[in-house]
Amino acid sequence: MKKHLILCSFLLSPLLAESELSNILSADKNELIKQQVEQSDIQTKQLEKSWINPIMLQYSKNYTTQFGDAIDTQQFVVSVDQPIFKMGGIWSAIKYAKALGKANDIDIELQRRGAISQALSILYNLKKSKYQLEKLALMIENDKIDIQIQKESYEEGLTNRTLYDQALLKKNQDSTSKLELELSITKLENDFTLLSDSNPYALTLPNFGMISKERYEKEQLELKRDTLRVKEKKENKFMTLTKYLPEISVTGRYINEDINPLFARPDSSLKREYFNYGFKVSLPLSVNSLSDIQNSKIEYLTAKINLNEKKKEIANNYRLIQKHLDIIDKKIELSKEDAQHYESMLVTAQELEEVGDRTSLDTQKVANTLQIRKIDQEIYKIDAQLELLGLYINVADAL
Repeated sequence: MKKHLILCSFLLSPLLAESELSNILSADKNELIKQQVEQSDIQTKQLEKSWINPIMLQYSKNYTTQFGDAIDTQQFVVSVDQPIFKMGGIWSAIKYAKALGKANDIDIELQRRGAISQALSILYNLKKSKYQLEKLALMIENDKIDIQIQKESYEEGLTNRTLYDQALLKKNQDSTSKLELELSITKLENDFTLLSDSNPYALTLPNFGMISKERYEKEQLELKRDTLRVKEKKENKFMTLTKYLPEISVTGRYINEDINPLFARPDSSLKREYFNYGFKVSLPLSVNSLSDIQNSKIEYLTAKINLNEKKKEIANNYRLIQKHLDIIDKKIELSKEDAQHYESMLVTAQELEEVGDRTSLDTQKVANTLQIRKIDQEIYKIDAQLELLGLYINVADAL
């Protein structure tokens, strides 16, 4: 893999701890994520036990005048009707619930990381915008210098009005860009308040280093989630099949009731308390069974295809970001070369100013341009961080 030689000098600082990154989010958003995790855990446990039928408790009291005076009878029943064999469907239901729960947990984690990534992206862009403001301020200062130079040249008859007008227009264009950038900064600040309670300018941003392709692909949370989705659909497919196969259940009832007056003789062998128990075999016959089974198979195959597509997407994303970083490297290198040239030009301009061949305006313009090139390097470094954030955001244990 190509080494990013220029970036490596500033991309190897330690990352912020996960707790620090989580603290970027507002208390409400952290609490919302916490509640989603707890809800997912509860739903998973419920689903794992969904194959266990409830025990039914029933109490009734009846009145009858069939035998003359009104007679009341009471009954208390505890009944159980529990499947114990579903051709493997019970075990598949448990595995399905576990896979679904883990996939949902990863989805929630991806939501958390997405919010953190959005907050970090805003912070990086705020920092970048501040540099761009500095750059525009220097450009406007140069524009004013050009206006003064062109005005003097025009008044002395050395140039025509066009160059002077062009200098005025350039200043207005840069001033407009500065106003638009200030508006953009305000919007970024407002967007950040929707995600965080912190002061965006009091937070220390992490410096991300290049991550290996192997780790990037191996620890991708989206791949882990989609792998679990495949397992989930596979177990669901088997569950759907077993739903239409024979099922064995045990049944049992405990009954405590008043004896019917018709049979309430002293020599009667009827018991007030007794048990009914047994087992049953059932086989559902449904006109939609084949369609249901076929649909579950299609969902399983679709999940496998989605997993393969996600693998390709992740591999392509790594290559694309790597290419972007290569280009940023080159931009930084070119900007450094420009800065070296302007440093040489500044020395020359200062020397010419001393002998009277250049004015202080010419020297200041070169000095401003040199500073602009140095600011460009800082902007490119932030661009690199934004690209690397896209690599780290869905990698396990990275954020």
